[in-house]
Amino acid sequence: MVRSATDAPFRRRRRLRWYAGRAPVYAPLTFEALSIAFFAVLTVSAPWTPAPRDRRRRAMLVFVAVAAVIAAVAYALPLSARVWLGHAYLVAGYRLPALLVARIADPGSRIPDPGPFESWLIRTDERWFPLHATPPTWAAHILELSYLFCYVLVPAAFVFIWMNASTAHLDRFWTAVLLAGFACYGLLPWLVSPPPRARRTGSVDTAGGLRRLNLRILDRASHGFNTFPSGHVAVSLAAACAVLALSWPAGLVALVAAAAIAAGAVAGRYHYIIDVMAGALIGVTACRLT
Repeated sequence: MVRSATDAPFRRRRRLRWYAGRAPVYAPLTFEALSIAFFAVLTVSAPWTPAPRDRRRRAMLVFVAVAAVIAAVAYALPLSARVWLGHAYLVAGYRLPALLVARIADPGSRIPDPGPFESWLIRTDERWFPLHATPPTWAAHILELSYLFCYVLVPAAFVFIWMNASTAHLDRFWTAVLLAGFACYGLLPWLVSPPPRARRTGSVDTAGGLRRLNLRILDRASHGFNTFPSGHVAVSLAAACAVLALSWPAGLVALVAAAAIAAGAVAGRYHYIIDVMAGALIGVTACRLT
C-alpha cells in the first residue's frame, strides 16, 4: 500500500520506535556532549568564583561526578531512555551553579543593600517598567497563571517532538534548550542578586492563590537567586522555536505560551525586565545555532 504525504507523522513515529529498539549508540549525542562540557567548564572555572574555598572544592567534586554520570549513561542506556534525561540535565544545570555562590544572606536575615550589579538591574527596571502600576485583579491572575507555564512548556514541547519526529530532532531540541539554559545558569556565580520580588511587594498581591502557589513552588524548587539572563524565558523560547520548526500551528501556540511566561515573569517580579529581554535573545540564538 502506498502511503500519502499525510502519513509523514506515522513514518516519523515508526522511525523513532526503530531507533529506540536498537542497541545503544556508544557515543554521546550532541546534547549529552554539551551537558558534559558545561559541567567541565564549571569545574575549571570554580577556583575563580567568589565562593569560599571549601565550597568550591565540594562543588568541583559534584560537577566532575555529574559529568561522569552523563558520560556513563551515554555509553550504557538505549536512546529511548537517554532522550528523556534532558529534563534531568536541565534541572541540574539550573541548581548546581548555585553551589559556587557566596550566599547573599542567611535565611531570615535582612537582605543587604544592592551591589553594583543589582543596582544596575534596578535602575534599568525602573526606567523601562512602570513599577508603580497596579494591574486589575483579573490581569494579575492571568499573569501569575502565565508564569506557571514555565514548568510545563519544555516537557510539553519534548513530548510533542517525541511523538512526531525522530531521535535526531530530539537531539536538536535538547541541544537548543540546554544551550539556552546553560548560557543563563552558568553566569550565576558571578552575577548574583536576589530576585526583584525580594525587595518589592504590592501590585502583584492581588493575584491571591496563584501568587501563593508560584511562591511555594519557588521556595521548594528554586535556589533563591535571580538568574541573569532569565533561564525560564530562554529555555521556553528555545523549546517553542524548536516546535515551530516542526509544526507551524503547534509552534505558534508554544510561542504564545513563551511570551506569556515572559510577561508573567516581569509583572510578577520574578525577574527584572532586562533579564527577560536577554533571556529571549539567548533562546532565539540557541535555536538558530542548532
